Amino acid sequence: MTVGANRTDRHKLILYSVAALSLLAALIHLWVMPEHLEEWWGYGTFFLGAAIAQGLYSAALLRSPHRPLLLPLGIGGNLLIVALYLATRTVGVPIFGPDAGEVEEVGFIDLSATMSELAIVLTLGAVMLRDLSPQRRNLVLLILAIAILSLGHLLHLLLRAS
Repeated sequence: MTVGANRTDRHKLILYSVAALSLLAALIHLWVMPEHLEEWWGYGTFFLGAAIAQGLYSAALLRSPHRPLLLPLGIGGNLLIVALYLATRTVGVPIFGPDAGEVEEVGFIDLSATMSELAIVLTLGAVMLRDLSPQRRNLVLLILAIAILSLGHLLHLLLRAS
């Protein structure tokens, strides 16, 4: 087996793993959707939308893994869901719905979905970084470090304010 074949096999394994993680998160969101739908139609609709998006993403990744927008789309979409999760567990549910402002408890099921989403983000980020030149990789890592520090600082400020 050649080095190129090993790289291709590893790349497929990585993408299959990401697709499985996305499907897991989709199934969890689908599982908890009826409970959230009972609370308010908007919450249920969000969970149904997240489940559909993550399920379709999983299928698209398996069908056309080399589409240029698939990796950043997976990173961005999952980061948005993770950010919303962090907000609802630290500062409260955003301004919509009957539970607006209430801080949700952390549970095993929701933490499992969030860990899957974070694993997707980290894995896809590593795949994207691998294909960049060293100069671009360093620039992206610097921007990412600044973004992470900024996000951490904002979360700190939000927690202090509440």
